[in-house]
Amino acid sequence: MDAEHADRAGRPTLRDRTGRAAARTAGAVLRRTGAGGGTALPGIIVERLSPGFVSRRAGAFPAGVVAVSGTNGKTTTASMLRTILRAEGVATAGNESGSNLRRGIASALLEAPASAQTAVLEIDEAALPGLVRSVRPRLLVLTNVFRDQLDRYGETETIASHLAAAMSSLPAGARVVANADDPLLWHRAREHDVVGFGVEPVADAEAGAADAEPEACPRCGDRLGYRGRTMAHLGRVHCPGCSWTSTAPEFEARVVESRGVGGLTVAIRGQEIRLPLGGIHNAYNAAGALAAADVLGVPPDRAGPALASFRPRFGRSEEMRVGGRPVWLLLMKNPAGAGVVIREVAEDARIGAVVVAVSDQVADGRDISWIWDADFERLESAGLPTVASGRRAPDTAVRLRYAGTAPTSVEPDLAAAIGAAADVAGEGRGVAVLATYTAMLECRRALTGSRRSRLEDLR
Repeated sequence: MDAEHADRAGRPTLRDRTGRAAARTAGAVLRRTGAGGGTALPGIIVERLSPGFVSRRAGAFPAGVVAVSGTNGKTTTASMLRTILRAEGVATAGNESGSNLRRGIASALLEAPASAQTAVLEIDEAALPGLVRSVRPRLLVLTNVFRDQLDRYGETETIASHLAAAMSSLPAGARVVANADDPLLWHRAREHDVVGFGVEPVADAEAGAADAEPEACPRCGDRLGYRGRTMAHLGRVHCPGCSWTSTAPEFEARVVESRGVGGLTVAIRGQEIRLPLGGIHNAYNAAGALAAADVLGVPPDRAGPALASFRPRFGRSEEMRVGGRPVWLLLMKNPAGAGVVIREVAEDARIGAVVVAVSDQVADGRDISWIWDADFERLESAGLPTVASGRRAPDTAVRLRYAGTAPTSVEPDLAAAIGAAADVAGEGRGVAVLATYTAMLECRRALTGSRRSRLEDLR
């Protein structure tokens, strides 16, 4: 421990205690006033007043730290793993608000109870290399590499380089769990002490799509061949040029039953797991969580049943009821993620209308050009009426018109958009809201906060 912040007996100094107290006070005030920033400002304060806090607090967990990163699925995978560990009686901390930059990690560690034995931290891909050096995780879980926030990351090679740098910075003895179906990620991960997870390719998987990343061999650049595909560019591949091939995952999920946005049953290592959220991407999340749990000493025959109590994190297939009508919140932030949830919505007979809400705040990514690669045409094929919403509602409406599903209305206000969708959904059918991150948060406020009264008459 830094001598400036601890005495020779290892006790925090006055400066260290003052920094923690000031940060906690600021967080409490923000939460009481509802001013926002409660997941970020405390972390900024404690790091400013007590430099090195993140490293010292992370090093105090008896069972160490687990870091989860990647483009899609890190929130759900981290939450699944926390569910498994808690079912084992392991006191587990984490950044459950989803704030995954350094300041959010600092805030989560600030609030972690002294009794916590471990922390499962979801970490942003660009912040990962620096934070790996600070929190020194015993296990790093990597989900996938997709185009995301082009104004921040650029192309997928940039994201892959961040993940590769993080793996190279791991402390001695640390393990890696990675998606073996993602060629760009697996090519880098297999150089380390890694356990692979994946999903059994489905028979009717589409042979390529606009939401797939460039399907080039990560070793020689030749075009990859697919022996089986699950979604976008994920699947079992081989290179005809240099013979590079993906590896059969040690933890493979097989989809047993799909229940639209409301659920999925998967089989993993002999365990049949009924999940309360749909989509093949969640089969990946469950496989990654079970692989990570196994590395941590929780075998599949205990980890699988523990997921029966798992509940979706906010905005990830989250279901709410307003005026007796179900409303599902489904986060989308890039073409691949959007394509999966669009497919689930189109196949769910309970859904009668769709709100597509796109915003361009910093947390969403300013560049929304990715919506032109998302498969909104599938909504038209399913005959689902749409409403365009969010800060970029007019741009979204143009995209939907080109997809052949001209929106019935354009409503930047989320509460009004949900009401408009309910009007055209049909008797007894629900509304799906496909939303970028900040639009999803606004939608949750509309459904649970002061504007709920405007929606109570939905039928």
